[in-house]
Amino acid sequence: MTPPLRSRVRSILSHVGAAMLAAGSLASGAAAAGPAPRYAAFMVDANSREVLYANAPDELRHPASLTKMMTLYLTFDALESGRLRITDPVTVSAHAAAQKPSRLGLKIGQSISVDNAISVVAVKSANDIAVALAEKLGGSEQNFTGLMNAKAMQLGMRNTHYANASGLTDPTNVTTARDLAILSLALIHDHPRFYRYFGERDFVWQSATLINHNHLLGKMAGLDGIKTGYTVDSGFTLAASAQRGNRRLIAVVLGEPSLATRNRDAAQLLEAGFSVLDRRGLGQVVTVASVMPETDHSPLRTEPAIDQGASDEPDAPSPAGRGERRVERPAAHHGAHHAAPAHRAHERMPAAAARHHDRHVAKAHAGAKKSHPAQSKNRHRH
Repeated sequence: MTPPLRSRVRSILSHVGAAMLAAGSLASGAAAAGPAPRYAAFMVDANSREVLYANAPDELRHPASLTKMMTLYLTFDALESGRLRITDPVTVSAHAAAQKPSRLGLKIGQSISVDNAISVVAVKSANDIAVALAEKLGGSEQNFTGLMNAKAMQLGMRNTHYANASGLTDPTNVTTARDLAILSLALIHDHPRFYRYFGERDFVWQSATLINHNHLLGKMAGLDGIKTGYTVDSGFTLAASAQRGNRRLIAVVLGEPSLATRNRDAAQLLEAGFSVLDRRGLGQVVTVASVMPETDHSPLRTEPAIDQGASDEPDAPSPAGRGERRVERPAAHHGAHHAAPAHRAHERMPAAAARHHDRHVAKAHAGAKKSHPAQSKNRHRH
């Protein structure tokens, strides 16, 4: 670990410790009223990098399975550089097989192709396969988390520290809504050929169809990713992106008390964002916060409703009848419009993230043109 990275990690972990102490000191006094809401949100225009909405954007939160966005970012890096091939096998170790749900359930020594591993992580959020990818790339999950933290620093994710490759519960696995928006931008602009994995609505593995936990796919015009997550300590989380015409927005919501609330808030943020951009084009002066009514956010529930597996609902794969992949592209129609809390906005992304974006935007547009043939409606690979 380099001195700058070591210093940044110490700084973040000191904030984690302070937050935990503060939570402990407040627990007795707040017991009667219950825990405080932990909602945080952030939305950015992917083209101009204007921050359109922010609510507690830099407060530390647990990312749950949004951690896997970085796991896949580094996987895409390796594919782009040629260090990894899409057909390479990913072997499941004893450590990977021992991960808590959500899991694909391969046994020790079994393998899966890189291509299918990416889909399983993006769609099913399988912790065992995320760790297997980490071990493939880093030699061990611990080494890989070092690579994750180094990349976070490079991207300008100033308040993020990764403790594992899956997002399973760890008090030192922390990030912010702003940092996850930075990572979302990087995935889209740096790896447009591979970003399409996040838009797969289902994945067929052997005889089961695994459904993407991102329920906004196919229900909201232009929405094509990115990732959902859930653990008891994080609440329901979502990084979402949608493109309409030449406009793309990225919205992040964290600490939501329920799946329905998470989907409601993310959808409302994106709809309000596109509406504001349209109205500005007509000469109106309007902000996202001004067009969204206030909505209360209840506290996170404290009981584990499901396994703490960075998954946001019980697994219920349906029989598919054939051992192949089916990919459905998001449908182009609008979903429900719901209210979300309003807060401050109007700033720009951090300079480091902006510089990273500018260096890669030309590459992204060129790569996107080349990637279209690979985005056919149905791709069948074994």
